Amino acid sequence: MERKLWNRDFILLLQGCAVSMIGDILYSVAIGYWVYEKTGSNTLLGLLSSVSSFMAMFLSPFTGSITDKLNRKHVIVGMDLIRGVVMSAAGILALQDNLTTSMVIVFSVIAALCAQFFDPSVATTMIDIIPHSQMVQGQSAYNGVCSLISLIGKAISGLFVTLFGVAPIILLNGISYFLSAFTEMFIRIPSSSQQGNVVTVRSVMHDMKNAVTAIAADPFVSMFVPAALILNLIAAGPMYMILPFCLDKGFSVDFYGVLMAVETAGSLICVLLLSVLKLSGTQRYYVLLYGFALSPILYIIAYVTHSRVVMTVMFFLGCFTNTMGNAVFNASLTLALPEDNRGAIIGFVKAFSMGGCALSSLVYGMLCDAFSIVPVFVVGTFMAIIPSLIVCLNQKTKTFVETH
Repeated sequence: MERKLWNRDFILLLQGCAVSMIGDILYSVAIGYWVYEKTGSNTLLGLLSSVSSFMAMFLSPFTGSITDKLNRKHVIVGMDLIRGVVMSAAGILALQDNLTTSMVIVFSVIAALCAQFFDPSVATTMIDIIPHSQMVQGQSAYNGVCSLISLIGKAISGLFVTLFGVAPIILLNGISYFLSAFTEMFIRIPSSSQQGNVVTVRSVMHDMKNAVTAIAADPFVSMFVPAALILNLIAAGPMYMILPFCLDKGFSVDFYGVLMAVETAGSLICVLLLSVLKLSGTQRYYVLLYGFALSPILYIIAYVTHSRVVMTVMFFLGCFTNTMGNAVFNASLTLALPEDNRGAIIGFVKAFSMGGCALSSLVYGMLCDAFSIVPVFVVGTFMAIIPSLIVCLNQKTKTFVETH
């Protein structure tokens, strides 16, 4: 008998991730504002924003393979505990006015390293605790709840920075990780097919070889992996540079929080709709196609307008359509993964995808220091339209989405 979608373990995992997400959202806004205020450097802000992405780029294939062999609950709880200690230490240093930019980078690297073990453990756990026949609905529901938390966090983040300052928010992030770890201790996660195997360099490299073979054997995934690197390299940078974009437009940090909240609202409404709709294979494909085709156009309008209302609406619609495409693709990819090596395969896909984001963040940071922010955003986003359409209109993409 297939288990229910809203089962005990799914709810506990969702609770744990949601609590830490609240702290993460407040922290990301606060620390970005702190770094930009201290240094005024778009390049440094881009570097800080890309730390996690660079870690994912280089480590995801290996950490995905390693977590396949470990007790995933221990990994999930342990990584949250470590991040709780690190962020609490950063918060205390900030309260004492002893926090420096170099310390922030070090703390960010440690937290990002933990995330490289935490994320594949959660991703593969989701596959085991969500009924496969309801994978689109389950992942959409999960993303919907997370988006709701993100919506609230981003809506209040600018106000919280103004009212309380950066240090208390960093400390709150540390506390949220401890609360998440406590909740996650009660999740029942089934053993994976590789759990208990000894982690050795040879076994990890063997998994890498099998993952590459599996990716190469699938005509769509073999096309998507390099395409993800290229598309994210071209177009992902602006998402990390919205704060200086708002300040450059003459808007306040409060309006930056509003834009981030509106974006999240677009994502939330989209995933809530997808969580209750049962789409056919053909319908899923067209949701993906129109989502990825429309999103960059809507964001370009948002970047060039001087109207807060138009910008807000375009950010909402841009995130809504982008979420449409990503939700369908991620669900299809998840179901296509072989059980015995899915952590390593997810790691490879994430490495290429996040690698593009990391490089894009760094490149956009340097370009925005050298040129006006708006033209950089517009040109980069426009360049992403053609390769995005090439991937979406490819028959391999259509066949993959319709059959998974």
